[in-house]
This record gives sequence, structure tokens and C-alpha cells, in this order.
Amino acid sequence: MKKFIYSIFILSALASCSESFLEEEMVATLTQQRYDTPEGIEELVNGAYEGLRFHFNYEWSYALTNYGTDTFTNAAGTNHVHYNTYSGNLNSLETANLKPYWDNMYAQINLQNIGISKIPTVLANSNETLRNTRLGELYFLRGFDYYKLVTQFGGVPISVDPITSDIADFPRATKAEVFDLIIADLTTAVDLLPEVESQEGRITKAAAQHFLAKAYLTRASELNADITESSDLQNAADYAMEVIENSPNSLASDYNDLFEYTSVNGPNETNSEIILAAQFDNNQSLLGRYGNQTHLYFLSVYRFFPGMTRNLNDGREFQRLRPTEYGLDVFDRKNDSRFYKSFQTSYIAQNTNNVPVWDSENAPSPDLVGQLKFSVGDTAAIYIINEEDDTRFTEDFKDSYAPLILARYSFNESGSATTDWDISTYPSLSKYLDPFRTNYNDAKGTRDGIIARLSETYLIAAEAYGRMGNYSQAVNLINEVRERAAYKAGEDRGWVYYLAENIDDSTMESTQNEMTITEDVFTPGTTASNEEIYPSGVSSKPEMFIHYILNERARELMGEFHRWVDLSRTETLVQRAQAFNPDAAANVAEKFLLRPIPQSYIDALQSNGQPLSQEEREEVQNPGY
Repeated sequence: MKKFIYSIFILSALASCSESFLEEEMVATLTQQRYDTPEGIEELVNGAYEGLRFHFNYEWSYALTNYGTDTFTNAAGTNHVHYNTYSGNLNSLETANLKPYWDNMYAQINLQNIGISKIPTVLANSNETLRNTRLGELYFLRGFDYYKLVTQFGGVPISVDPITSDIADFPRATKAEVFDLIIADLTTAVDLLPEVESQEGRITKAAAQHFLAKAYLTRASELNADITESSDLQNAADYAMEVIENSPNSLASDYNDLFEYTSVNGPNETNSEIILAAQFDNNQSLLGRYGNQTHLYFLSVYRFFPGMTRNLNDGREFQRLRPTEYGLDVFDRKNDSRFYKSFQTSYIAQNTNNVPVWDSENAPSPDLVGQLKFSVGDTAAIYIINEEDDTRFTEDFKDSYAPLILARYSFNESGSATTDWDISTYPSLSKYLDPFRTNYNDAKGTRDGIIARLSETYLIAAEAYGRMGNYSQAVNLINEVRERAAYKAGEDRGWVYYLAENIDDSTMESTQNEMTITEDVFTPGTTASNEEIYPSGVSSKPEMFIHYILNERARELMGEFHRWVDLSRTETLVQRAQAFNPDAAANVAEKFLLRPIPQSYIDALQSNGQPLSQEEREEVQNPGY
């Protein structure tokens, strides 16, 4: 019988570097004597931060968070497509994502338990601030890991003491007990953590408050209605407002400031909006086995376009995730800058291979006939995200432009409606592009992975207030986020925007008024609500409010690894996947609101020293699997 054993790999400190405390050194075994000194405790706590990087390391990053939702579906890279299609392969025997996720969380929890048990003694004579900070970091990380587990699996085993030997009697706790532990740990972290980080990437009080608000909101959501407590929504609002009003964090002035990656450890990674991020670096010793691989997964194939080849700036195309029609159309693309700041719509020529030449039919002037349409450094290809009634993009119209035009809705030579897109050709989410890898094929990404940022805190508070019926406060908070997303007066939106949106390129007025909402957007029967995208059958104001919040979270947090949990906790996964994700619609069902418990855990379980009976094993598993 296989038993539970967790070997722990510790990361040693690099005290002099700003992202310093994450240099990998595999030094530990199951013994704990190493942590009986202040130096050992410092290593342990620094090592515990590796658990944050795990969520960006490999394909579980998107498979467990973005597949099977309303915003993204699978593209041609179908390695883990069962998470999107909800096929029979998504079961307890799946070991590519579920088992490593489960095992990593518990290995990290055991490391945290060791530190929590030892710090009061080992650091008894140390500076009180340091002692409290290190304890606070571990309490936060344990609460964070259990939050990650409960939102994927429901009730899970609870361990709050170090595991020093094999263990097989490790039963699942109820989800109520898990939420109690999460809230207790995060509350303790709030009390212990400093307001300002001592090093870039360290956990602060605001991070604990953000996740405490998120935990309360999750317990108050539809999936957990059976364990919701009467004060949950008010607590969610209060802790979120503490971050908004009293933390050093503030919204970035421009949405693009968060994702424009101009240098390693550059301005976007130190932006005050970021509450917590997993730290990565271009130093190979800081990247671990995988680095941040999220740069791979959202990209469509571009290397076969005329003038293009695979390159560092445009990325290595694993083509796992393709935006759904909803994922594109949930934006007001004319007024909401988040769309064009989230998706790549143009490519710069890398060479002159296969570049077409102007002919007498399409050349803008006779002297260009026979000349290359574009050269290295010019725009080689653009994506046009247009509407179905846009009849402009005929073959002749597209041929009159130098770059290749790939329109969502176009017309072929016979005049029939068609599209230039397919399962490998679609607008790529650009938030994770990483041009600072060692070469264009290198999978080890260098940019930090954002875990929490202030705009989400605003939306957590807004949802809590709206659920309590305080729609005016919810609207105020949502407008803070939406007004930041508006185009500013004088802001050049790029020529692709003006062509796609069919707007005069001299239009550079602020769109703040157009981005400001009222309660009408979630009030049934209003013009504003009719213009918003809602699944059919959504009719009451409270229900419409929840779906509006989900729409706004889609716009603000597109592709940021929250979506499946958002749809699961609100019990809208089936409704929205059926409405907006054709590849998920046929198979998605209520059982998929939770993941299957890994079979490796169930097979290892014993009760009173005996293996579980078949009936007992089935009782451990989530319903329907």
C-alpha cells in the first residue's frame, strides 16, 4: 500500500538581491533539525514562497483555471483538452494536473507547519517584528494553499502539525472545517504581517486582507450556501475596503502599465497595484525547473505569416487557449482600452520571406508596382475583431493594405461570408509575452506571476456590497475600475483599432463617460442591460448583478487564472459554459463544479490500519466521479 511521504526541497536566501530570497538549493530531507536555528528558519520561510511560483510553472496553471469556462476554449494544442471539453478523461486517474497540484499543496503545507511549530521557540530571542513577519508569512501561505484546495476539491484533509513519517490515516475534512481554518490562518496573518514589504515580493498585510475578503466572499457564494455565515458578506466588504482605503497599494494609472514588460524586474513588476506576485527572474538559478511558463499557452500560430518567423517578442506558440466569442465581445471595444491592451492584434515583420508585392490592381501608386508590400520592421499582419454585419473586409479590400489582414468576418472572392480565423489563427492574449528568455524556444519564462492586484480587491468589495443589496456602493467601486480602463484624452489607440472599429483616426477624446455605469446595466428591461451580454433566462436584478460582476471580472481579469473558480463558486459554470463555450457545452454538468479527488490519495488511505472498502473509497470521492 502506497503511503504519504513528502520530501521537502528548500530554497536558500540571497539577502542582497531585490528578488533575492528565491535561489533554489535542494538541501533538505524529512529531518527537521536544520530548522532549529534562525538561519534554518530563514531558509524554510524563503522556501515556502516556492509554492506561489508553482501556480505559474506548468500546464496546470491554465487547465485548472481557464479551460472549460466562458472566456477561453481550446485551440489546436489539445494536450489537456479534457479540462475544456469535460470528457471522460477528466477523472480521478488524471495525473498530469490533479495529482501534482494536490501533492504540491500538501508538501508546501507540511513545510509551513514545520515553520509555524518551530518559529516561536527558534526565534524567541529574535526581533519581535521579524518573528511576527515570518510567522505571518507562513500562516498566510497555509491559508492560501487551503483556499486553493477547497475551491478545486471542496472538503480536503486538514493537517496543521508537521508530518515526520509515513501517514495513511488522512481523512477528508468538511469544507466548513477547511474554510474555518483558512479564515483563522489569514486572520492571524493580518495581525502579524507588516504593511510594507521588506523585500520585493514579500507578503504584506494587504495580501492577507485581500485573500481573507476573497475567502469570506467564496464562502458566501452559491456553491457554499450550505455553510455561509451571516457575517460573511460584510466581512468580505470590510477587509476589501481596508486594502482599498488603508494599504499602500493604488490602482495603476493605465491598464497597460501592469502588463507592458519592458525589462526584467521592471516598472510593471513593481507597480503599486500589485498586492502579491510570484517572483521570477532571468537568472537561470532563480527559475527553478520550469520558470513561469504561462507565456506559452495563450498564443496562436503566427510564424507562417508572410515576413514572420518565430521570435522572442511574439513568443513560442503552444496554442492551448483561444478566446471564445464571448471573451472577445464582452468588451466594449470602442471605449474600453482593456481589450486592445490585453490582446495582440499586430505583428512586426522579421524578414522578407514570402512577402507579397504590389501589383497594378492594388498598388496605392504606380511607382510601387512590383515592390514588396512591407519590409523588416513594418507591420506584417493584423487581426481585425469586427462584427458580423461588417461587410468591408472583401478580398480586394484586404489586398489594398500592406500587411496581411485576418478578419473575424470577411468575404471571399465569390462574395460569401467567411472568416480568416481558425483553431490556430485567432487573437492571442498578450499579457504574458516574455521577450527576456534566453532564446525564442526557451520555455522558462522570467516575468513575475501576478497573484493579487488591487482592481480585483475593488471587484470583491463591489460583489459583496451588491450581494447585500447596496447597489450604489457596488456601482461606485466598479466605476473606479472602469474609469481607469477608459481611453484617456489624447491617447493614440493605434491604427489597427481605428481600422477595426471603423473610427476616424483623429478621434482621441476620453471615453470615461462611456465607461461609467449605473444600476441600469443590471436592471432588467433597461437599454443598458440589453446591451450587456447575459445568458438566456437571467431575469431578476440580483441574478443579473452576479452575471454583471462576472462580465466585469472577465474584462478586468481576462486570462488571469481566476475564471473557473469564479464560475464554480457562483454555480454559473454549467449555464455560462453552455451559453458561451461550444466545446464545453455538450458535456459540462453540475458534478464539474468540483474536481475529482486524485485516485492516488484515495488508494493510499487507511482507516484504523486497514485499507478502505470499495464503498468507503466511493464515499471519499466527490459526487459523480
